[in-house]
Amino acid sequence: MLETILNVIFGVASAVAVIIGVGYFWGWFYACPTSQDETGYVRASDGWRLAVHRYCDGKPNGLPVILCHGMSANRYPFDLKGAPSLARYLKARGRDVWVAELRGSGMSDRPGFLTADVPYTWTFEDHLRRDLPAVVSYVLERTGAPAIHWIGHSMGGMVGLAHAAEQTDPPIASMVAMGSPVDFSKMRMRAFPILAKLMWLLYLTHVPPMPFIGRLIIPVAHKLPRCLLGLFQPSNITPSTARRVVALGSTLITSRALWMDFGRYVETRVLGPEKGPPYMENLSQSKVPILTIAGSEDRMAPPESVLALCNQGKGTAGGACMTLGKESGCVEDYGHMDMLLGIRAEQEVFVPILEWLESHEESVKEPGRPVDGSPDRGAAISESAG
Repeated sequence: MLETILNVIFGVASAVAVIIGVGYFWGWFYACPTSQDETGYVRASDGWRLAVHRYCDGKPNGLPVILCHGMSANRYPFDLKGAPSLARYLKARGRDVWVAELRGSGMSDRPGFLTADVPYTWTFEDHLRRDLPAVVSYVLERTGAPAIHWIGHSMGGMVGLAHAAEQTDPPIASMVAMGSPVDFSKMRMRAFPILAKLMWLLYLTHVPPMPFIGRLIIPVAHKLPRCLLGLFQPSNITPSTARRVVALGSTLITSRALWMDFGRYVETRVLGPEKGPPYMENLSQSKVPILTIAGSEDRMAPPESVLALCNQGKGTAGGACMTLGKESGCVEDYGHMDMLLGIRAEQEVFVPILEWLESHEESVKEPGRPVDGSPDRGAAISESAG
């Protein structure tokens, strides 16, 4: 009996060790730098240090543009070597681009596997109430611009939309939300069977195992079937890009509390805090013009959830919606990540985004104005890296 128990313990420990080892191996194997011109840091109101990467060539045109990643992601989906890059594309066309990494991601403060100087848990509320205000104020102060454009992918768009819904007059000239659900009552619950079966693991460890498990599929990442949440549309992304963004574009050590937030959104079908009104309750009343982009074959953020307000005729003033797919004139249908990294992303996605930015350049705020509603816009840190 004792021998059987020890064998089981040894087997489980070996499996865990393999999963952890594989997770770190692929990050090392595909390691490559991003091409930002400088990296600055700002502290959120609770002390977390956030990295903000600038892409700017000479004197920029128009208002600065902030790019914000999704849950458990980082800067790489916006700047992956050898793949389409929204950051590099906008920079090449004279824009002043700032790629933000939220707490726990990339070069921002984040915990390690065994030790940490920061908590292992942070929530959607932390990103919304602390990270976004600090990043926006930092960019306004650095540039002296009257306002910014916010482009968010997945959760990065959700954070921006929630902020726009809650603030009456934010210093945001326009917003682009890419694959960002606003109505969880329209999420296809059957699209999350694997995630639902793994959620119980969150109660066993302070480090969510999902990112580690995700790295196990890297050799076949470009062939992911639609049942695996539609991370990519395989015909719309190169195998190399698919493998590398899974290896580099996700942060291994992430927040259990954040994953549980999204688990609650899916289970209750309400995108909001445990107590209080939904985040997007007043989004249709926002003055910020929003371009909403959905992938026709996105199973992580289905079009009906992303385009919910548009479909209900409740979009923001001056807002617009687009679906990336064959029916709308694209060569291929789009999944969740290939709207940033797809083979034809530059022509089919980046061009309309740039046109949107150029059509919303009016000065709407005083230069350097702090973000409304933030308890502390954060303190800039005077360290930078090329």
